[in-house]
Amino acid sequence: MLPLHIRSGMDVNTPCGFLEVNLDKAPSEATFRGTEFLSYDLGQTGGEPIVSAQDAISLYFRTRQSNGLLFYTGHGTDYLNLALRDGGVSLTMGLANGKQEMHIKPSRVRFDDHQWHKVTVHRRIQEISAITSFCRLVAVVDDVYTDHSHIAGKFTMLSSSRVYVGGAVNPRALQGARVHNNFVGCLRKVEFSADTLRLNLIDLARTGSKLIQVAGRVDYTCPSGDPQDPVTFTTRSSHLTLPTWEASKQGTMSFKFRTNEPNGLIVMNIGSRPPRSDTFAVELLNGHIYVHVDLGSGAVKVRASRRRVDDGVWHEFTLRRSGREGKVSVDGLWNEFRTPGDSTQLEVDTPLYLGGTGPAYASISWPPAVWTATLRQGYVGCLRDLVLNGKPIDIAAYARQQDSASVKPSCHVVASQCGGSVSPCQNGGSCSEGWNRPLCDCSATLYTGPTCGRESATLAFNGSQHMTIWPRGTQGTRTQTEELILRFKTARPVGLLLVTSAESNSPDRLELALVAGRVRASVRLGDREKNLLAGQGVLNDNNWHTVRFSRRASNLRLQVDGAAPVRAETILGRHSTMEIRSIHLGGLFHAEEEIQMTSMMPHFVGQIQGFVYNGNRYIDMLWSLGTEVTALPSVSFKLTARFVNSPPGNPYHAATFRSKHSYVGLPMLKAYSDVLIDFRFKSLEPNGLLFYNGGRRSDFIALELVNGHIHYVFNMGDGPVTIRDKSRMHMNDNRWHSVSVRRPGPKTHSLIVDDAIEVHTVPGNNMHLELEGILYIGGVFKDMYPKLPPTITSRMGFEGCLASIDLADSSPNLLDDAVVPSSLVVNGCEGPTKCSQNACANRGTCVQQWNAYACECDMTSYTGPTCYDESVSYEFGHNRGIIQYTFPPGNQPDTEEDQIALGIITMKSDAVLLRIESSTTQDYMELEIVEGNVFMVYNIGSHDLPLGEIGVKVNDNNYHVIRFSRSGVNATLQLDDYNVQVLYPQGHHATTFNSMANIQVGGKMNRNGRSRIERPFAGVIAGLSINRLRVLDLAAERDPHVTIRGDVQLVTGVLDRNDLQRMQQTPPSGYPGVMDDLIFSGAGSGCRGDDEDECTPPFESGSGDDLITPVYVPPTKQPSSTKGAKTGKTDGTSPERTCDDEDCIHGSGFGETTESLGGSSTTKSIDQSPDGTASQTGTTASETHRISSASETIREIDVTTGITGSTTVSVGVSSSMDGSTSTTGSSSSSVGSSSTMGETSSSSSSSTTTTSTSSSSTSTSSSSSTSILTTQHVETSATERESTWERDPVETTREIEESTPPYQEPPPPPYNINNNNNNNIPTLRPKHKGGRINSEAEERTAMIIGIVAGALIAVILVILLVLWFKSNGDRPYKAEVDKGGAYGQGPNAALLGGGAAAASNAHHQHPAHHPVQQIHHPINGSNLSYNGSLRNGHDKANYMAAVSKPKKRDSKDIKEWYV
Repeated sequence: MLPLHIRSGMDVNTPCGFLEVNLDKAPSEATFRGTEFLSYDLGQTGGEPIVSAQDAISLYFRTRQSNGLLFYTGHGTDYLNLALRDGGVSLTMGLANGKQEMHIKPSRVRFDDHQWHKVTVHRRIQEISAITSFCRLVAVVDDVYTDHSHIAGKFTMLSSSRVYVGGAVNPRALQGARVHNNFVGCLRKVEFSADTLRLNLIDLARTGSKLIQVAGRVDYTCPSGDPQDPVTFTTRSSHLTLPTWEASKQGTMSFKFRTNEPNGLIVMNIGSRPPRSDTFAVELLNGHIYVHVDLGSGAVKVRASRRRVDDGVWHEFTLRRSGREGKVSVDGLWNEFRTPGDSTQLEVDTPLYLGGTGPAYASISWPPAVWTATLRQGYVGCLRDLVLNGKPIDIAAYARQQDSASVKPSCHVVASQCGGSVSPCQNGGSCSEGWNRPLCDCSATLYTGPTCGRESATLAFNGSQHMTIWPRGTQGTRTQTEELILRFKTARPVGLLLVTSAESNSPDRLELALVAGRVRASVRLGDREKNLLAGQGVLNDNNWHTVRFSRRASNLRLQVDGAAPVRAETILGRHSTMEIRSIHLGGLFHAEEEIQMTSMMPHFVGQIQGFVYNGNRYIDMLWSLGTEVTALPSVSFKLTARFVNSPPGNPYHAATFRSKHSYVGLPMLKAYSDVLIDFRFKSLEPNGLLFYNGGRRSDFIALELVNGHIHYVFNMGDGPVTIRDKSRMHMNDNRWHSVSVRRPGPKTHSLIVDDAIEVHTVPGNNMHLELEGILYIGGVFKDMYPKLPPTITSRMGFEGCLASIDLADSSPNLLDDAVVPSSLVVNGCEGPTKCSQNACANRGTCVQQWNAYACECDMTSYTGPTCYDESVSYEFGHNRGIIQYTFPPGNQPDTEEDQIALGIITMKSDAVLLRIESSTTQDYMELEIVEGNVFMVYNIGSHDLPLGEIGVKVNDNNYHVIRFSRSGVNATLQLDDYNVQVLYPQGHHATTFNSMANIQVGGKMNRNGRSRIERPFAGVIAGLSINRLRVLDLAAERDPHVTIRGDVQLVTGVLDRNDLQRMQQTPPSGYPGVMDDLIFSGAGSGCRGDDEDECTPPFESGSGDDLITPVYVPPTKQPSSTKGAKTGKTDGTSPERTCDDEDCIHGSGFGETTESLGGSSTTKSIDQSPDGTASQTGTTASETHRISSASETIREIDVTTGITGSTTVSVGVSSSMDGSTSTTGSSSSSVGSSSTMGETSSSSSSSTTTTSTSSSSTSTSSSSSTSILTTQHVETSATERESTWERDPVETTREIEESTPPYQEPPPPPYNINNNNNNNIPTLRPKHKGGRINSEAEERTAMIIGIVAGALIAVILVILLVLWFKSNGDRPYKAEVDKGGAYGQGPNAALLGGGAAAASNAHHQHPAHHPVQQIHHPINGSNLSYNGSLRNGHDKANYMAAVSKPKKRDSKDIKEWYV
């Protein structure tokens, strides 16, 4: 961070002092009208520019203008220009010679809607090389819409000497200008921050700071509301409720409207208390404006418009009323009216409904004369400038407080919806233009939904079945208009399709029937009846036919399929009002007695679907309720017909979520008073978040996949509710499943998954779901999961396919309509087939072959046939190490494309991971970590091109996979499963990397002639692949082109210590009849879940011969020992005691023998670097051994004297039969074993050292037990070493090594007792060059000592075998383990917990301090006893490997360690 540089002559008032100014809590906001702006110019005031390593701009704006300058800052040729362009946020930046531009304009979202929007821009410079810096630029709008980019160049800081807010004298002359006019609107909290300096520019201007210059007259307030703000009603059910219109004796009303839809209710206010039925309504009917006024003594209906007003332009409506007299005008053309009767007052008591009447379950009975209310046709279009009784009404404020998803506080025109090459209406549906939406007519198809994509529910009737509907319960309805649609299929020429019934004393009836293969409609009101007959040809052909019938008072219309409609006009009864109490489909039955009533027509036999009556889809409503619920507050049902399962159609608008980190954002879900969600999915994952939309206060709605089942979770303010599906099968079976969510009643919610229906009635009085923000699909961003409501269990996103998504009135495309897109969500469903993304693990590439497939794992950091196995891994210590690969002369490739992948584990925030250099040019590629972020910088002949992932840190000690691809000058970088970062440099660039000569891994070599490693890496690198060249594999194979220097060592079990689920088997034990079948992961046991709690643990209960779980400890560095330490002592304690009767394993008083001994070996070497520092490498292996015969011979003995007085007790033994080794050890001296599987060594130059000594707790079971050998170093002199060897044949050779500073692994997380997975038995890999035996004399000495030691060991093994066979008849004895010891005591405390520190009968004492290896792991800050059992935690990297005893398949929980 750089300080702010300001000359003393500059009077800022002062800039930092504004923080202490008392602003009297006045809002920091200002109004700009196009000529006003704020500015400062430090160059004119004698000050130096504000210089910083990072800066930020944040502000809020509100405007109706689509273009305008918001903020500008710059110095010289560097600049940042923030503006509003075409309703989106535009940002341009220039720095050094680089330029960057971004435009945040989400699909179907505009920021010029006169609503407050927040913008944050952040710039930060990171130095990535001596000549190149990296400036990251991030812009966020409303904390949701994000874009980021970067510029690389030769710069070191950001400078600002000029700032403009809200405009400039000539905005088009500013650098990076994309707009030519100043801002018009309100700005709030405009803050500019540079390092620790923060300037609130509006506050500085308002308080009269001399730093800020104010151009024009700026008002430092913003109006709270504006009645001119328009709103858009987007659906038929969207509406607002305003206070009752106070116009009892007189009143005025005016507003402006704009739409292209011909029908819709605009305003209605009624009296609901009988006997009064006063009514005031304004509706749009057939393109004309009609006004209804009823003062209680008679109604009047006036057509106010002389021409159609559904033309998409603004029209003005004005009404004035006084008593019974009134007049109304549209666009200045007046019409007068007078109400009948004597009443002069309008008495209304309901809220003033604006735009519609709400959901279908609304309990208010609307006046029959208001046809759009009866037909549930709300107004769709724009409305503004509402004035009631001379008082302007801010309807946009009501929209923000109520249904802000369906009523948008803006008005914009969207281009044609039906004019594209592909119709939005599917399956043959007809498309017509609505207001910013397509209107799909699905009545002639087998489908329904917003775009005719969902299958219609179908009912089958056999002649004795029926469906009865009571629209208002027992109240019935009175209507002047009816509109119904139904589809039928039958083979009978005669049948009753539909009939209505009224009260017993009313003859009113509407009937649809099939007569002689044609459709007849009969309407009877009072004593008058009218019949219409339609349908050409025979309709009983067992094909689907569509019937449409409508009545508008005395006008009748009947149409069958696509034939010309039949029309009639007749006078029907008083006011043409029909009473309807019930509607019968398929037949007429008595409601109570369920018997067939008298009818002229036989009952219908066939199928009926798509039934819509006055806007109500009753068959679909009943389908969503199931058979358990037959009554809602607004409607009741009686059903004896049965639903027919129609085959599902093809999924539409399918999208694949490739990762659990992927998600997309859509506009807010329209669910204020009604919920309609439909979608289909298929996945192999049992868990994942599907939908989430937060809300105000505690409201939210979510759908998630939990253990293979759908959970519908929501909160309407009365507490969270979770509805689970009733399906018996798990949904993660890679098959398509259908999900529907409905709210058919105010307190009734239903979840339908395939054919399973779950209905739930919620308590409470809250009727509205108040959402805000955006609708997340497929997951949320990672930092949001901990903030989700606790009733949502998902902590990861959905991975799989989503399709056929219907949300309220729209069918969004997840890619085209996303306001927050994702590169990991692609069109189509990439479901697993014979060769697919799931065929190869870890994102391996599946290659289809004849009747088979193969997996390419080069870009995964894994290996194996399915990219599931761990690759070769090297650990780089803190003492600098590097692996170099040199291409052979004549084989240095020129590449136009490069592909690099590797896995890393590190806690280092700055290091070079990989560097590739050219032998003939300055071309290079360098993969590095800068401040915890991964960057790739490459230069192929022009200049440095950086590409980085700035959103994710990698120095968290977790395993991360990095993938880099280059094609010419363009490149991509991906970390794990996060979004792919791309770089497309502008201008002319070279495309070829010339003469790739050298690869450096783990750092980079100094170029000034010194062999020094710069920016060294510390951690693990695994599976490195560079254009399919696996450098680490070559290093492990000792390829002559690979050089290993410094603190580098081969390691295994890398993935296990990072808690990645694995499945491996232990090496064969060698015992006849014993099967080693140790499974480590859910993947091999039929469990797919990431959560181990989902899966049944393989060990369920314990027995005396339970499994001994091996764990792996990576090699650690030896702590430095204190110079001058006394010989034979460790930290001042007494030397280690020799074996006595009770301490020895064999031949002791325990009478116990040991069948198998496991060895854990650590190979270490010292390389002296030119600068005098010592580096240490090593290899760790853990194997399962069996006792072999005495014919075993000695292969390796390593005895080397180092510099200090510390020694390592080691003997390497390998079997001459099958490569396995046997080991014998006691509490004070032990023999360690080490071997490379299947490898023989003809030379003694390769050294293997193992030191093992431990306190032993011995136990016996019915079969066998296993000894665990840990590492312990004991200091002794060479003289004592020789005398010890001669004194006791069991003592082993000691090796003196040079001490190095301690390397401490990070502490592990708390361990989970129930986690029995992720144990790995690593195997020894070949070491690199650099053994300790360098001369022939040393080799001979080692050979002689090895022969002697081998002979002694063979004799001891024979004795042990004899004792073991002899002890078989003795009573087994099990040593009690001290369960009260504190965790962390003794050299074996880390392995055994507190309980395994010592055997209860052991009498010797161990040294209190072990300078070589300290394995103390406090858990949650305390030392805990494990009572003899090992906790298998998430991080096993700090434990030594131990060999498990063979376990039977029916064995149970891990109980104890046997030593």
